[in-house]
Amino acid sequence: MITAKVVNLFKALEHNGHIYKAGDTYPADGFTAAEERVYFLTGVHPKYKKIYLAEVTVNEQEEPREQVSEFPKHTGKGYYELSNGTKVKGKEEAIEAENALKSGV
Repeated sequence: MITAKVVNLFKALEHNGHIYKAGDTYPADGFTAAEERVYFLTGVHPKYKKIYLAEVTVNEQEEPREQVSEFPKHTGKGYYELSNGTKVKGKEEAIEAENALKSGV
């Protein structure tokens, strides 16, 4: 998994138009980043003459798939979809609601 620190504002069309602001982590929750895209964004953009990402981190150890839950799933603009189809605003609220669904509370 590759992550990087955003240093300049940009809109990621490959991430459903997600807006990344300076200080954010790329990719945002719910998205993945292709290695070539990360390295393109760390170089000086040919048209805009600035870089968008810095401090690239490559984590070679991925968690086993069976331990990674795909819910809550980020759907954009701060909303997350739960495993039962419900949409919740806020990441922490969505995690709590998904955990409650799993535990049957």
